Amino acid sequence: MPLQSEDVVHEEIKRNLIEIGWKDGNTELKIPEHALIESYYLPDVLEKKILEINEEEFSRVEEDEEREVFAKIFEELNAREERILDYLKYGVKVKVGKEIKIFRLIDHEKPKRNYFFFLHEAKFKGSPDNSKPDFTLFINGIPVVIIEAKSESIPYSHKTALEDIRSYEMRSPDLFRFVQFAIAYGDEKRYTPTLPNWERKQTQSFSFNWKDDIFDLLNPERLVEFIRYFVFFWSPEEGVKKKLVARYNQYRATKKAMRRIEEHMNDEKNRGLIWHWQGSGKTFTMFFIANYFLDKYYSQNPVVFFVVDRQDLERQHDEVLKSVHEEKFRSLYKKIESIPELCKIIETLKESEFSKNIIPRGVYLTTIQKFQRGQTDVEGLSEKEDREASQRIYSLLLKLAERYLKHLEKTNPEEYRKVMNKLSSLKGKDRVKYLLELGGVKSKSVLFLIDEAHRSHYSTLGAMRKASFPNCVTLGFTGTPIFKYERNTFVEFSYPDEKEYYLDVYFIEESIKDGFTLPLAYEVVKEGDVKAEGIQIRLTEKEIADFIKEYMKKRGKIEELLEAKITKKEIRDNITKAKVILLNPERIDKLAKYIVDRIEEDTENFKFKAMVVAVNRLGCVRYKRALDKYLVEKFGEEARSWSEIVMTYNYKETEREILEYMEELRERRGNKDYNEINKEIQDEFKNKEDPRILIVTDMLLTGFDAPRLRVMYLDKPLYEHRLLQAIARVNRPYEDKEYGLIVDSVGLMEHLTKTMAIYNLLADENSEIKRDLELNLMKSIEQKFSEFELKFNSLKEELKTLKVAGEDVGIDIDAVKKALKTGEGKEEVLSKIKMFAMLYTESEEFSTKLVRIVNEMRGILRLYKALGAYTQKIVYVEDVQALAYIYYRLRSIISPKTARLGKEFWDELRSYIYERTVVEEFREVGRTKLEPEKIDKLVSEFAEKFGEDELRRKIVNQLADYFFYIRNFVKDKVHDPVYRQIAEKIERLRIEWILRAVNTKTFLAKLKAIED
Repeated sequence: MPLQSEDVVHEEIKRNLIEIGWKDGNTELKIPEHALIESYYLPDVLEKKILEINEEEFSRVEEDEEREVFAKIFEELNAREERILDYLKYGVKVKVGKEIKIFRLIDHEKPKRNYFFFLHEAKFKGSPDNSKPDFTLFINGIPVVIIEAKSESIPYSHKTALEDIRSYEMRSPDLFRFVQFAIAYGDEKRYTPTLPNWERKQTQSFSFNWKDDIFDLLNPERLVEFIRYFVFFWSPEEGVKKKLVARYNQYRATKKAMRRIEEHMNDEKNRGLIWHWQGSGKTFTMFFIANYFLDKYYSQNPVVFFVVDRQDLERQHDEVLKSVHEEKFRSLYKKIESIPELCKIIETLKESEFSKNIIPRGVYLTTIQKFQRGQTDVEGLSEKEDREASQRIYSLLLKLAERYLKHLEKTNPEEYRKVMNKLSSLKGKDRVKYLLELGGVKSKSVLFLIDEAHRSHYSTLGAMRKASFPNCVTLGFTGTPIFKYERNTFVEFSYPDEKEYYLDVYFIEESIKDGFTLPLAYEVVKEGDVKAEGIQIRLTEKEIADFIKEYMKKRGKIEELLEAKITKKEIRDNITKAKVILLNPERIDKLAKYIVDRIEEDTENFKFKAMVVAVNRLGCVRYKRALDKYLVEKFGEEARSWSEIVMTYNYKETEREILEYMEELRERRGNKDYNEINKEIQDEFKNKEDPRILIVTDMLLTGFDAPRLRVMYLDKPLYEHRLLQAIARVNRPYEDKEYGLIVDSVGLMEHLTKTMAIYNLLADENSEIKRDLELNLMKSIEQKFSEFELKFNSLKEELKTLKVAGEDVGIDIDAVKKALKTGEGKEEVLSKIKMFAMLYTESEEFSTKLVRIVNEMRGILRLYKALGAYTQKIVYVEDVQALAYIYYRLRSIISPKTARLGKEFWDELRSYIYERTVVEEFREVGRTKLEPEKIDKLVSEFAEKFGEDELRRKIVNQLADYFFYIRNFVKDKVHDPVYRQIAEKIERLRIEWILRAVNTKTFLAKLKAIED
């Protein structure tokens, strides 16, 4: 194939530009090619267009004032690049007489009034040489975009074009005070942010794809919008200034979000889900939407809430939102520090409905946990805390309803009478619901942007948010939506009943193709050879029985042994894969040595960094000890500072090894605040050479963005969305980083690949799997609430009127509510509960009925939880609190605690098991690349093998395996002695552990066959 000449490419570009509405400036303005543009912009053209665009303003300006106006505008165009961008967006402020007027350089409201033209090979002053981009695009005489073209037939020619663009930035920095971005046009067509390079330093060349057609971005009207809403300066760190230009997925999501907001303003849909893969820039997408909304609806007093659910995410969002240089946004932005502050904002917004003197505009960042009181640094709330927090806002809304009614009585007596007539017709819960509705903020110009929408937004607190702002518009953001019975991201944030699962989706395949995330290499390792057992536990039933007897004998507790019961649940809880295998010190020691032996190669001689994921906090400490030992042994004493733990520390810690580590950490760091220590370690990991290895278990598996992190040693069973989120920690692009590496020592590869396949099917617009989801999982929340109300009211009445043998043993839930609130009548309530419990256990005649009632209590409590963030559930908060009190009191009386062997016994038993366990050296089982194409082939292979209908049925029916992962334990026989149950459980765990490696090897072979 002959090489394509650059002349042909130039003609192609010229033809496309004219086709989408650009004028040929060389012809129209009679400016020859290679002409030098002295001022970088064309003053005559600009002056003429300013007069046209600002015709109304100039009609009130005298002739001599007009000259002063233009003198001021041209003076301001000598400003630095940041102010130039503001002038392009909002115009130039000029004092005319005693009045400040704004003169627009670009007409954003009527884009067609602007003059769009290009110059081919125009020159711009530079040093040591002038710059001559192939094409310069002007709006009203101001250069805003350049295009550098190369032959499309030469591989990587777009990179040469990018190099030329970077050289222009150094040679002619003044030009790039005006030019906002550039197009590298070659074998690929990419756009890149531009900045004047005053210091002439080499800079990284970031560039992005724009859908399939770069000329779509250059469409004149789109370009005007893009410059206003999608180009900003920002400071990722102190003293650093960069250009922020939206990626296509961010632009697309923002446009769809703005259409949804417009629908909301027209009383249509009021929520939407934006499903973007980890690392695709969700925080900036949220900013673009918020800023667009703020600007477009400014006259309607818009309010924006960014809502997160963790303190580290709050800190991350706060840093990003403060870093963007957008004056209007920054002047309104505030982080909410406490629940009283949030209450005050709600109050002010409500009062703005009564007074035109209150202008409630604002941009706020808050956590859902701001609804708690007196606690800090928790990932979520207990059910009790959740209820208490909601009651605070609940009371506020009822007070605001009273104020609203007083205001209505004064200002609109007729409407007041209508409202009071309706109130008088309502009773009980219905009356409270209506009062809460009256107390909520009525403004439609309130936007909620919910990050990590699959997590903490399905509780009573979420319901309170909705009750406080019943007319708001809500957009949820997630990389991994979930669809469980109690938490369903699609139901909460979208309209699956109308076939809408998301506003926008941008999943793994698109993200990798666009270069925003990297593909993953996935390696599986195990103890010993694939065919070998790898782990042997040399322990018989008799040895376990002897150990238990000896344990009691040493402590003089033979009587306690006779009385103590080791339940199946205790065996399940204490003899687990995590505790018997993953926490085994010998296994941790062997895996730590294996990691140290290979880490230089994995990190390319520590050019990159690593993360070890342990099964729990104790595992973190044990890995730290083992890694330090082998790191120092191999690399010397300096390596002792190479690893650090980031995890939650409990001030009431009881685990000896963790306590010892906490003391050591405090002393080493010279700091008693563990939250501060964790933050310091994270910052050091991102910005300094050491630490090189982070050891974690739960913290940092979501939301942690460290591009230098390349390898994750995964030694914790994770499933569903949590597994996808964890592996995404290593997918961020970084210089010379070609892929992220997962080294899996627990055998999760098949789970991961099939989970990715299911998500790909869900992300496919045409996938039929959604139809099956509708049938299986999409039960209407209104249906759930109706079912809850019916069951609760029925049970409440039955409990109240309950009689046994003619004796009243009824429990009045309203009386329990009063007792819990005031303490009044609490003894009587307790006596009724005890009477109920006695009949439950002693009366055969009534036990069946009472068992049914207790089961119904449990079912209703679960159903209430499943209502998620449904607004109307909040009127039942105190009722459910009372029902839960009755239920758990009954449970504690009916099933009193018996003597238990306690933590010390199980710790010693596991230590005994560890002593009898033989662990072989770790070896690689197999390796593959988890690339989108391979997942697609896997799905296709399933489809060919089973047929489309069978595929859908198989995937949906096996969601329990891949999404609602349930570990089924074999039920122990009742007549088996304790030592036999323990021995059998240990052996089952060992066999399962060995088989997972064999299964992984088989699955790897299947992937290899697909690849071949």
